Formats: sequence, structure tokens, C-alpha cells
Amino acid sequence: MKVAITLLVVLALANAGMVQKFPLTYGGKRSIMNIMVEVENKIKAHSPLDTIKGSPKNKEHTMKSMELKRLNAIAKSLTEALEVEDATGTLKIANGILKTSNILLKKTQATLGEVENILNTVSLHIGLINDARKEDTQSYNRGAVTFNDAINAIDDSLDLAAALAKGGASLIQVAEMTTKLMKSSVATKMNKAFMAPLAALAQITQEEDSVGAAERLAQLLQTLRSNVEEAWASYTAENTNALGLFAQQKDLYLASQARLDDSKGRLANKAENLQGVISVQTAVAQAATNKKQRNQTLWDDAADLCHSFDVEYEAVTTGRRQELVLVQELERLAERRAAEQQ
Repeated sequence: MKVAITLLVVLALANAGMVQKFPLTYGGKRSIMNIMVEVENKIKAHSPLDTIKGSPKNKEHTMKSMELKRLNAIAKSLTEALEVEDATGTLKIANGILKTSNILLKKTQATLGEVENILNTVSLHIGLINDARKEDTQSYNRGAVTFNDAINAIDDSLDLAAALAKGGASLIQVAEMTTKLMKSSVATKMNKAFMAPLAALAQITQEEDSVGAAERLAQLLQTLRSNVEEAWASYTAENTNALGLFAQQKDLYLASQARLDDSKGRLANKAENLQGVISVQTAVAQAATNKKQRNQTLWDDAADLCHSFDVEYEAVTTGRRQELVLVQELERLAERRAAEQQ
């Protein structure tokens, strides 16, 4: 009997150490000492030991029921960790889209900057050709006035030649007309064409045959007038051609400006859309990162729970088996003692 009691004490201390190290939450636990007291009482009262024998079995059943709940909790944690969206794959896709979108955004912004520079250059050229056309128009108008004044001066000189042929012109009128023709010569830049009429006009007062000299002057002035009219016509034609080239060039610049404006708008919209994509994918990547961290936490918790279950289950199962062995030994000793007392 002393050996049995010593064995009970040793097993009780070992079992207590296991329970302290791996605490469980099972209800209705009994200590070995309580079982010993109950066995002694049963023996003294000559009562059967079935209830004591059944108690460890019931406790084993309770243990299995509680561990089944623990296993269900583990399964639930693992299910939550595995059933959530594949955060790693989502994060990889989101990062890929972000990388591509950032590259496209940089290229789009660079292209947009180049388009804006070209557009500014085109706008500057349009302003320059408008200014040049304005100056050309003003120059043509001044040239037209100059040619018109030259024609008028030649016509006045023809009238003077007719008056000289009749002897009705003075030297003062000749001097004034000479001055007008010289100014027209300089203004029209036709000095060579004006040279002969001016020489004839200067010598007309010195000619003995004034009528013949006046007729020769009139012929020279008619020739000069034709030359001036041709020069004016050529000047007008050049101006007309310049106007056509200006209009053509301006149309080309305006068409380029319109295309560049359209490209600028499309690039700006593309950049805005890419920024939107980047914002969305950034949010997706952040959400995926959070999910990934949550999944890892769930998985780690489930792994820790599984490990805890393994340790506790092994410890408690060993304790229950030892308790059953002890009770069987107590039963055998109690039956033998009861037999001895009869």
C-alpha cells in the first residue's frame, strides 16, 4: 500500500507540472489525491468502484470534445487565411501595372512637353509671318503710292512738253518738273530709265528747234511711262504671289497648330488617365499588402495554435493514461484489500 501511495504522489506531482506548463480549460478536473480519498471511502462503505473507473473515461471523452472544438478553431483560422484573395498575386499584378503606368506617364509627360514646345514655336512663327505680311502690305502700299506719283509726274511732264512745243512754258516750270522726275526716279529706283528724259528736259531750253525737242521729250516720257507701268505691274504681281504664299504658309502653320492642340489635349487626357490608374493601383497594392500581412498573421496564429494543440494534447493524453493506469492499480489493490477483509 505504501508503494501505491508513493506512486500516486509521484504521478500527481508529474501531472501537476504538465498542467502548469500547458494549462488547459477543461472543466470538472479532479486531482489524484481526491481520487484516493474517494477510493478509500468506497472501500470502507463496501461500494462498487465503477463510478470512479468511469470518471477518467468521462474526462477522456470531455478532453476529446474540447480538443475537437480547438481543432475546429484551428480549421476556421486556416480557412480564413486560405480563402481570402490571393494577396501576393494581386500585389504582383498591381505593382506591374504601377510600373508600366509610371513609365507610360513619364513618356507621355515628356512627349506632352515636346508638343507644347513645338506648339509654342509654331505659334511664334504664325505671329512672325503675320507681322512680316503686315510689313509687306505696308511696303506695297507705299510702293503703289510711289509708282502712282511717278505716273502723275510723267503725265505732268508730257503736258509740259506739249506746252513747250507751243512756246507756252517757262523755265521755272521746267525746273519744277525736273525736280519731280528726279524724286520719282529715286523713289522708284529706276534711275537708269529716268536718265534720258531728264537729260532731254534739261537741254530743251537750249535747243534751237524747240518743237522738235519737245516731241522727242514727249516720246521719251511715253517710253518712261510704259516702263514705270510695267514695273508697277510686276511689283503688284510679286505682291500677289507673296500674298498667295503667305496664305499657303499660314494655312500650313494653322493646320499644324490645330493638330498640335489636338495632340496636346489627347496627351493631357492620357496623362490624367494614367494618374488615375496609378492612384487606383496604389490603393489596390496597399490593400493587397494589408491582406498579405493579415493572411500571414492568420497563418502564423494557426501554426502556433496547431503547435500548442500538439503539445497540450500529448501532455494531457499522457496524464490521462497515467491516471487510468493508476485507477486500475487502485482498483486492483482495493479489491485485494476487500478480499482480505472478508
